[in-house]
Amino acid sequence: MIRFTVVGNGMAKLEEAAHILGNKRKPRVAYSRAINHEGKKAGTAAGRALSDQTGLPKSTGRRAVRRNVDRSTPETLTYTIHGSGGEVSLKYFKPRETKKGVSAAPWGARQIYPSTFMKAGWWPKRVEKPNWNRQTFSRKGDGHTYNAVKSNPFVISGQMKRIRTGTAFVKQKSGLFIPMEMVRGATAKAFRDGARGLEARVDHEVRRMTKGVVS
Repeated sequence: MIRFTVVGNGMAKLEEAAHILGNKRKPRVAYSRAINHEGKKAGTAAGRALSDQTGLPKSTGRRAVRRNVDRSTPETLTYTIHGSGGEVSLKYFKPRETKKGVSAAPWGARQIYPSTFMKAGWWPKRVEKPNWNRQTFSRKGDGHTYNAVKSNPFVISGQMKRIRTGTAFVKQKSGLFIPMEMVRGATAKAFRDGARGLEARVDHEVRRMTKGVVS
């Protein structure tokens, strides 16, 4: 959870502005407006940084920091961004299937995930399954292949047949968790930079509200 709050001499300025204006709520409205302005700016910058840091699409980075936000009110003077979500599937990291497994690029570093797959069928005649939605899968079980013997009653006499066992499969995950990425690296720096911009924005709002008397 990322939170922006008025700090330093901000509350003292608030009290002084309230005294001059004879109105306690109006300064808090201005403070809240400043917090929301800087919170949104920081969220936009952090969304871009999150995409660069993780290898996720730009649209996904933006949604991650805008999806669950508690904006500031004159009562709370707090802007909170809630990070949520589990381990991200390989689907979101530009996957492509190779003979050795699916190649994908979480954290922007492309690598092979051995024995994973995105298509069905035997090489080289691999086919896409529309209902798989371009997900990457791994087999659950040993998944070995063997030749059926002639004595097998389900095999036509004299025919050898390839049979795969352990065919249940699950979505392959990346090892990357968005909430963890939001509080480290370039994404965390974007939030810190946004917090540093808050004081200047508060000063701007106070000066405008008091016509320059409080600064």
